[in-house]
Amino acid sequence: MKNLDYEVGSSNVYEDLGYEESAEMKIKAQAVRVIAKYIDTTGITQQELADILGIDQPRISRILRGQFSGVSLDKFISYLLALGKDIDITISETKKDSIGHLNIRAA
Repeated sequence: MKNLDYEVGSSNVYEDLGYEESAEMKIKAQAVRVIAKYIDTTGITQQELADILGIDQPRISRILRGQFSGVSLDKFISYLLALGKDIDITISETKKDSIGHLNIRAA
């Protein structure tokens, strides 16, 4: 087998791709994953979800397809709270002399 050239990425694909708002995009992507899981586990339709969140169904569809750059982080937080999700934010000192890192965990 030939030697393949590759680069090891970080834990944030948006950072690896050079997006300026990579940390925010990572949080939004995780929120989308939680919303999609909610749909799968409850069997709710996109229209029913849109009614709960107070938005239209086409916006739900766009969000689920990863087109969420026009949706603020505050909106995603309100969506998750409306779905009965708890959100915990912890701020701590870094363990190294470096910039801070973002860690997200969805239960």
